[in-house]
Amino acid sequence: MHLMRDGARWIFVVALFCAPWAYGGTTAASITMINWLLLATLVLWIVELLINCRKPGFPRALLFLVFVLLAIGGWMVLNASSIGDSEFNAFAPLEKISPHLTGSIDYAISVAWMIRAALLLGVILFVGDLSQDDHWFLRLWVAIGIVAGSLAFLGLLQKATGAEMIFWQPALEPEFNTFFATYYYHANAGAFLNLVWPLTAGLAVRAFITPSNTGVRSLWVTIFVLTLASVFANTSRMAQLIAVLLFIPLAFQLGPRVVRRLSHVEKNIALAGAGAIFLALVAVGQASHLEQPITRWQSLSENISTDARWRAAAAAVRAFPEVGLFGFGPGTFRVVFPFYNKVSSAPAAGFWRFLHEDYLQTALEWGWLGGALWAALFFGGMVVAVRHYRSPDVRSWFPRRRLLLPLVVIALAGVALHALVDFPLQIASIQLYVATYLGLCWGSGAGGERRSAYGPAGGQITNNK
Repeated sequence: MHLMRDGARWIFVVALFCAPWAYGGTTAASITMINWLLLATLVLWIVELLINCRKPGFPRALLFLVFVLLAIGGWMVLNASSIGDSEFNAFAPLEKISPHLTGSIDYAISVAWMIRAALLLGVILFVGDLSQDDHWFLRLWVAIGIVAGSLAFLGLLQKATGAEMIFWQPALEPEFNTFFATYYYHANAGAFLNLVWPLTAGLAVRAFITPSNTGVRSLWVTIFVLTLASVFANTSRMAQLIAVLLFIPLAFQLGPRVVRRLSHVEKNIALAGAGAIFLALVAVGQASHLEQPITRWQSLSENISTDARWRAAAAAVRAFPEVGLFGFGPGTFRVVFPFYNKVSSAPAAGFWRFLHEDYLQTALEWGWLGGALWAALFFGGMVVAVRHYRSPDVRSWFPRRRLLLPLVVIALAGVALHALVDFPLQIASIQLYVATYLGLCWGSGAGGERRSAYGPAGGQITNNK
């Protein structure tokens, strides 16, 4: 059954490539494609588990959280009270299974959201199991690095050529030109880049602290430079601020590794290389019109007090007394918000598909209990990773595992910060990568350090970098 196991894993790698390249999963067609790829991955994985009678490698606490979240969301769908009519801004009532119990206020939206939620929760379980295979652990890391470099190169190329829109898309009105790479909205692009550039930094460092040829080292250093430069060439101020904040723990995490492994001569060469990288970043910044994000920073004081997202958040808070334990239903923010916005003392103009505050939106859609469970899944994974990384068992891990896991936690911390003022966790591609990282975190204590030295057939693996 190696064919099914490897088939599921390669399909998942394809999904990791397709999700950001298909407009970041922000269109109906791209979301559908991502869903089908993830469904194929999970079906093959489950069939392989059943045929081999193999126990997957993830903790019971993760399985419990997944089960409860699916149960809550599934009940909200089954007991939906209505279905929304966006044209008339009204709701058509449905017959509830239990009239006295809560249910989603929009059956159709909640069904679509729960399909995606079920697949993403399945991805966390799948990656938790996959991460126990040390060869695939590295392949997953390399795939993420290649995706990061390709997206960064496209975004920088668009900036350097003064593109008015994604190369293969027709130009829009100037006020809508907030695209970067394949993302229509620069903040989504920035959030994705902040998820992946810490991992490219790790790949660049790994190329120098393990036996690697010059070509491999040049490749990963180039990808790291391109990915980091793309964050600052992008015009999302929050993404740039988070990138600066992420750089601090990354320097403390990766710097000592490099210093310990290099000789005196190599350290001098590394310093010269760091200077060259800095000059390369300056050159890339000039070519990609870095003055545009600088101009946006200069106008920050003028725009922050008038930003509509603060009025939208205030309107959303008015709904909290009616949220309850289970909220209004998965994905229903867009149909709930207009009713509370219009009675607000200072309503936010326009149509709001997402609230620029992921935590408030999650509380509205999932309620206090559901929101707490999602928080436990997200932040609990980070805690599990940190706890196992600081345990004595970490000495038995392969170096690649010890190097990557802190970078994953740092990247997740970055997207958690970004979610305070934007909606990265509502974007399908970012959701997929976050689910992948959470799978690595939750799977860190499931025995990978005991099994990573052996291949699928029990043969000893000699490459233990």
